[in-house]
Amino acid sequence: MTIVIFIEGENKTYTFKLRKNVKWSDGKPFTAKDVENTFLWLADKSYDGRYMVVVDKLAGYEDYRDGKVKTFKGVKVIDNYTIAFNCKTANVTNFSNIAGFPIMPAHIYKYESGKTDKMKAMQDKAKIIGSGRYILKKYVPDEYVEFKANPNWFGGKVNVPNLIIKLYHESDAFDELQQGDVDIRTGLAARADTEARINKIGFVSINKYLANAYSYIGFNLRDERLADKRIRQALTYGFNRKAFTDVYYNGYGTVCNEPISQVSWAYTDDVNKYEYNPTKAKQLLEAAGWKKGADGIRIKNGKKLSFIWETYNGSDYTDTIVPMIKTDWKRIGVDVQISETEFDELVKKVYTERDFDMYNMAWSLTPDPTSRDIFHSDYDVPDGNNSIGLRDAEIDRLSVAAEEAFDQTKRTELMHQYAKRINELLPYMFIGQYNQLDISNVRVKNFEVSPFCDWTSKIEKVQLAR
Repeated sequence: MTIVIFIEGENKTYTFKLRKNVKWSDGKPFTAKDVENTFLWLADKSYDGRYMVVVDKLAGYEDYRDGKVKTFKGVKVIDNYTIAFNCKTANVTNFSNIAGFPIMPAHIYKYESGKTDKMKAMQDKAKIIGSGRYILKKYVPDEYVEFKANPNWFGGKVNVPNLIIKLYHESDAFDELQQGDVDIRTGLAARADTEARINKIGFVSINKYLANAYSYIGFNLRDERLADKRIRQALTYGFNRKAFTDVYYNGYGTVCNEPISQVSWAYTDDVNKYEYNPTKAKQLLEAAGWKKGADGIRIKNGKKLSFIWETYNGSDYTDTIVPMIKTDWKRIGVDVQISETEFDELVKKVYTERDFDMYNMAWSLTPDPTSRDIFHSDYDVPDGNNSIGLRDAEIDRLSVAAEEAFDQTKRTELMHQYAKRINELLPYMFIGQYNQLDISNVRVKNFEVSPFCDWTSKIEKVQLAR
């Protein structure tokens, strides 16, 4: 939404005045009805996605979701270009949740109560449209997506009329760049050998910055073995994360110990570092009653300390970390077997089915570092972001309190407490925070990126020199 905003009622009512010159790429006007339509889908009882956090703080959400009322009082269309949102409480994330969520066109995805499955089925057949800078021209699965400039974009004419986003394996990135077949390559993990290789190309620019992100291994806390935090702590002490970080990032990454990036105002260094200590790991496992069996793998009540680690294929990251962690954990009496699959299947297994022992992924974070939907008990539901099943009253309290504190000093204090509590509980084994490389051909001008601004944010300013 492009808007003028009025905030009323002690930061609980947000009134948006929409631009009147915004059109969908099929020429239809973008109105408040489109916005309302989107939020009704999110609040519907049949919605089973991961973004209930966008609507669950709006007034009347529960009653509307549960079918007790027919009107969602948290969203009110005032006229074609004015819409108001009424929130249950004042919360610093209210604005970003409302204003930052993508809007669906009501004339294509018209809201029907209880019919989310019907809407999802339409997505595979309906024409894909938007209201942004570009229009989808062609999509070839697993190869590329082609766009052309949107003549109806309210911002005017973009400098680059055609855009192709290619999909390829990490190992192909250098060849594509060196041959000049790709102008921009984003999201490469910064490594000394990677940067040296890129520099040899000679006609590319490197944009290097600490990513607002972290990588992790998630533990299924519904598993009685992993429900014991001593086991999670032992596994973390028992893996040499610094050795992995040094090997994989070649000095361009650091070990992570909390769910907040070092680029954030909420980051604190005052947490347990869990430095590699196999002796400490063994002590924790012994204290938890896990004794070494004849084959060296620990056992308790007839059950082995053996896990299946779900991961995705085709990644240099995975190829590097897997053998290192298997070796380190074997030394402390823990067995781990690897199950590789396509990334989409991994997401389904972790978030929808929640059928796993452990898995590895990474979070790209928003500018606001609160992560209530990742660790709060309310989101321990199928397709919720709390896939690992953490339920901790103190985390629930701190995550809500941090969102409701408008005083920055108080908020920082609460976020530090939150980070320390997560660091103690270790629902994730935090692995690393890292520098990111975004590479562009020297003919690409006005290419701007940062930890809080990806390459798409100002794509209309990019130019290609002749």
